[in-house]
Amino acid sequence: MSMSSARHAVVGEIGCHHLRFAVADVDELTIDHLVNFKTEDFTSVQQALFSYLKSLGTPPKVVSLTIGGLVEGDRAHIFNSPRTVTKRELQSALSLDRVEVATDAEAIAKVTELLSAHDLHQIAGPIQSGGGPRAVAVIGEEVRTAVAIPAGQKNLILSTRAGDMFFGAADENDLWFVEQIQKGSGDRTAGSLLSVDGLMALYNAASRQAGTSQSCSMVQEILSAAEDHDPAAIIALESYARCLARFSSDVALVTGARGGVYLAGDLPTKLVRFRDGAAFKTAFEAARGASCRMPEAPVYVVTSLSASLRGAAMAIA
Repeated sequence: MSMSSARHAVVGEIGCHHLRFAVADVDELTIDHLVNFKTEDFTSVQQALFSYLKSLGTPPKVVSLTIGGLVEGDRAHIFNSPRTVTKRELQSALSLDRVEVATDAEAIAKVTELLSAHDLHQIAGPIQSGGGPRAVAVIGEEVRTAVAIPAGQKNLILSTRAGDMFFGAADENDLWFVEQIQKGSGDRTAGSLLSVDGLMALYNAASRQAGTSQSCSMVQEILSAAEDHDPAAIIALESYARCLARFSSDVALVTGARGGVYLAGDLPTKLVRFRDGAAFKTAFEAARGASCRMPEAPVYVVTSLSASLRGAAMAIA
């Protein structure tokens, strides 16, 4: 792919553990020259981006980055990391013509209408969406959310603070788990409960309740334990799925997401493999049945690894 065209851009996905860069055709939204770096191998995002640009020889002069964190004006803050990204500093230091920065949730919201069945795995809701707004939640170390609202020929992309909603327990078991997580994190927001640390806390609490001393530090360990019929792992995963389902139903309700709720990030992608999301589907359908105001919203897990990079490319178009 020639990179000399003005319709090419370098796109990037910046997280606390990984840095992914690629060259995108902003018209076709194709991705090439993809690399994956470990964040710890570089002193800054600028150094990593400089290294990537240098490897291209004659790179595009336009860069669009998605951030696993918070964007405030010219500066982006990466969650669980002291590092920040400043558009003007990158543009000046690397002699770029243009730099765009958005959250990963905003980037995925941009591209949701273009995602195909190959990019998605539906886990709940009707087969056909009713059109209208599409809500996105990126779930990992934190929960980032955004919504795409149809507005004429384009979509209005808004970042939301849905992850800051307080999570209400549905029964005594839920209340016990929420209290356990609150002890460790200091709050009971959906963002805390649904984070990787929240899932770890769910498992460790279930293990203590069962009278064992087992603990896990990785999502894959819990999934493997569940496959080995560990009761604490099964309880934790099913409890987490119910919490995620109720959060998804709340997001659909407050955003009017008739176009669907899109769950992205490493955590939903892994969890959908647990009993094919049966606990999630049951809880989501129960929440939908309990509310006459909730839109008929399908729920998808975004399985495409390039969704946020394609969304970054759309920011240039």
